[in-house]
Amino acid sequence: MRRLVASVALLFLTASITGALAQTTRLDAAYSVHLTGIPIGQGAVILDLNDAGFAAAGSAKFTGLVRMISKGEGTSIVRGTFVQNRVISSLYSMQSNSTERNEKIDIVVENGFAKEFSVLPPPHDLDRNRVPITQAARTNVVDPLSAGLMLVSAAGDVLNPDSCNRTLPIFDARFRYDVVLSYLRTEQAPKKTDGYQGPVLVCQARYVPIAGHRTDRPQVQQLANNRELFVWLAPVAGTRVLVPIKVSISTGVGTMVVEATRFRATQSR
Repeated sequence: MRRLVASVALLFLTASITGALAQTTRLDAAYSVHLTGIPIGQGAVILDLNDAGFAAAGSAKFTGLVRMISKGEGTSIVRGTFVQNRVISSLYSMQSNSTERNEKIDIVVENGFAKEFSVLPPPHDLDRNRVPITQAARTNVVDPLSAGLMLVSAAGDVLNPDSCNRTLPIFDARFRYDVVLSYLRTEQAPKKTDGYQGPVLVCQARYVPIAGHRTDRPQVQQLANNRELFVWLAPVAGTRVLVPIKVSISTGVGTMVVEATRFRATQSR
């Protein structure tokens, strides 16, 4: 939690958009991560947004038995704007620390183009059988944290099934890929989620590799062929933004589920 607080402090020292307009909405969300029903991690996100844009900070760490085997935690921060119903990130930074590796990623986006990016330390196999990340692959992209904000045209219609139907062009400084969402059904949010009880959109997701991935890795094609990827989207009250409240991914060792235990939206002036 101290890492998350520090990230939030750093983010809001450099971003002033949340105070630019009269009303700001804050989402305070916490998530649990389970693999075949066994708890393996937890995370948290604080998101501030208004009509002009957003700033967010997130943290995640291993828990339970997994932490006894491999310690791991990470933080990420991002800020950006809303332009013509598009989410445009401007600065993204991620720091992860694990037993095997410490890594820092920074991305500077200008008008949707990833102008600058770095991964430290750089991957050892940077050029081995990798699809090159071209200038075209860095155009009209969002970072992984901003991709979780689904902006819709009108606040009163956020749960329209068409809100699911979109393609998220994600660039994380190592890989460029699309996540293609399509509407599956509408259902009620789990009763155990603190802060939100209401309808959610269930979207099927499809992973499409674009660049940066290694062509000799069968895992890439396995993920691209995986049809057991699902995202549940919940509205952030008072806004025209949907945010994942649950994610389910089938893996070779079972189903991994990331689910919100807290999803509270508050407004301030």
